[in-house]
Amino acid sequence: MTKRKINSIFIEEKSVKKKRNDKLIELYNFFDKVGFDNYPKIINYDEKYINSEYIERKNVHEYSDGIELIKTVALLHSKTTSLKKINKNKYRSVYEKISGNIEYLKKYYLSFVKEIEDKEFMSPKEYLFIRHYNVFDSALKYSQNSLKKWFKMVENKEEERVCTVHNNLSLNHFIIGDNNYLISFDNYLVDTPVLDLYKFYKKDGYKLNYNLLLKEYNNIFPLTEEEKILLNSLIAIPPKIEVLSNEILDCKNIRNTIIYIKNGIKIVSENK
Repeated sequence: MTKRKINSIFIEEKSVKKKRNDKLIELYNFFDKVGFDNYPKIINYDEKYINSEYIERKNVHEYSDGIELIKTVALLHSKTTSLKKINKNKYRSVYEKISGNIEYLKKYYLSFVKEIEDKEFMSPKEYLFIRHYNVFDSALKYSQNSLKKWFKMVENKEEERVCTVHNNLSLNHFIIGDNNYLISFDNYLVDTPVLDLYKFYKKDGYKLNYNLLLKEYNNIFPLTEEEKILLNSLIAIPPKIEVLSNEILDCKNIRNTIIYIKNGIKIVSENK
């Protein structure tokens, strides 16, 4: 039998051997009960290891991969959803955390503007940023306003819709074989479905037609109004630009960030 090791995972003929994780065994048993079968099944396990099916990956276009992934995630969320009583402080805590990040980015980019304006001559990256600062500012304002709107909708709620959240979604953690398979559930949570949708957007979704993906998702498991607003708020938040002191790399990074923000604004404007 051929055998090779990738990180802590042993790939054997038609099986994958990983260190035993009782939480995963419990999760997979739950999947069987609710009829979610889009994961590699456990063949057997002992005190140290779990042996699961090895799925042969088909070669498909990234676009098709994204469509099938989002449909599979929608199935995961729909089959594992429930209402959970919550402490109202949870929503306030989420609001304050996201709001704090928005305020930090507003100050960070405003200080960058002031630093540039104090100079007699601008470098190419500084000129590129200052020309597009309004894009950063508009995105942050949109995100903040959407977040406030979301909080007003949920601040007095006593229940929250939750489901099993993969919490590490990427095209690398999805396989199209004889079926669609999500893999690497090691970081899973029971939380809002927005978490998976946003993390996938940041990882791979922004490179795809994300509004089309959301349409496919909503055909299977429609987002509630407050979930949609929260997702829009998160997508609109600009990433933080780290200056590397390399003019060419910094210009490329700023340009890519501007494209990312503009794509995000286009998505949220169509996803209302």
